[in-house]
Amino acid sequence: MKKAAAKRKESLVEPQSPAPNPYAMAVLTAVLAGLFAVIGGYFTSAFQARHAIAQKQLEYRVAAYSSLLDKTNLNNAQAISQILNIGQMADHIATDGEIQAFEDRIADLLKKQGTHDLYLQLSADLNLFRLHGSGRAQRTCDDLLKALMLRDFEIDWKIYPPDVGEYHEKWKTALENGTAYGWEERVSSDERLMVITMAKLTQLLIRQLKEEIHGAAV
Repeated sequence: MKKAAAKRKESLVEPQSPAPNPYAMAVLTAVLAGLFAVIGGYFTSAFQARHAIAQKQLEYRVAAYSSLLDKTNLNNAQAISQILNIGQMADHIATDGEIQAFEDRIADLLKKQGTHDLYLQLSADLNLFRLHGSGRAQRTCDDLLKALMLRDFEIDWKIYPPDVGEYHEKWKTALENGTAYGWEERVSSDERLMVITMAKLTQLLIRQLKEEIHGAAV
C-alpha cells in the first residue's frame, strides 16, 4: 500500500522544464535587436527621404514664385507686367480719356506681342508653376492661358473668390451691351475681354503666390 501511494504521489508531481540555454537566449536577443535596428533604420531613412524631397520641392516652388514676382514690376517690359498694368487701369477707368488710354494700351500690347507670341511668352513664364506650383496656382495658370485662347467659357469661376467671377461677368455684360470705348475702338470685344480676364487672373495669381511664400516662410 505504501509503495502504491508513493507511486501515485510521484505521478502527481509535474515534471520540471529544463532551464533555457543561455547561449540560445543571447543569440535570439542579438537577432531581435538587429531586426528592430534594421526596421527602425528603414523608417527613419524613409522619413528623411520624404522630408528631403518635400524641402527640395518647396525650394523649387519658392524660386519659381520669386522669378515670376520679379517680372511683375510695372516698369518692366515683360508681358506679365504690362497685363498687370492694364488690370490696374481697368479697375479705375471712368472718363472717356481714361477709357481711350485703356483701349490704346490693350491695342499696343497685342500689336507688339501678338496673341501667338504672347501665348509662347506666358507659357514659358508659367511653366515652372505647372511643374512645382501648388494645385491652386497651377489651376490659375491654366485658366489664364484659357483666357488668352478665348476659352474663358471653360473656366470654372466657382473655384475662385466671388469677386473674380463677378468682375468677369460685369465686363462681359458691358462689352455685349456696347459700352463706350473712348473715342476710337481699336480692338474687338473678344480681345478686350481676353486681356481684362487675363489681367484679373494674373492679379489673383500674384496674390496667391505672395500668400504661399509668406506661409512657407512662417
